[in-house]
Amino acid sequence: MSRSPGTVFRSTLFDQDGKQVGETGGTCDTTRVDNGGAEVCVVTYALPGGQLSVQGMVFGMLDPGPPPSFDNGITGGTGVYDRARGSVHADTIAPGTRRFTIDLE
Repeated sequence: MSRSPGTVFRSTLFDQDGKQVGETGGTCDTTRVDNGGAEVCVVTYALPGGQLSVQGMVFGMLDPGPPPSFDNGITGGTGVYDRARGSVHADTIAPGTRRFTIDLE
């Protein structure tokens, strides 16, 4: 069994006013390299009051140009986010910069 190439990452999180509010880190494993590629990702968002656990698929990351938008599901959390559910939406807004919108149910 061969292991698919993957990505490990860490990023600083800022609010809309540019104030640092936390960080995110995770891993993505490539599951497909044709048709723009696909990755399955497991990510943690460390925020004031606790953490959110998020996972899901990202498609098209091998296509030329800015990374595509995606939605991943919130699978749980700690602290004030205990038993959290909802989703995280990501948009590329500048080179090397993404906007994450967290929608808690």
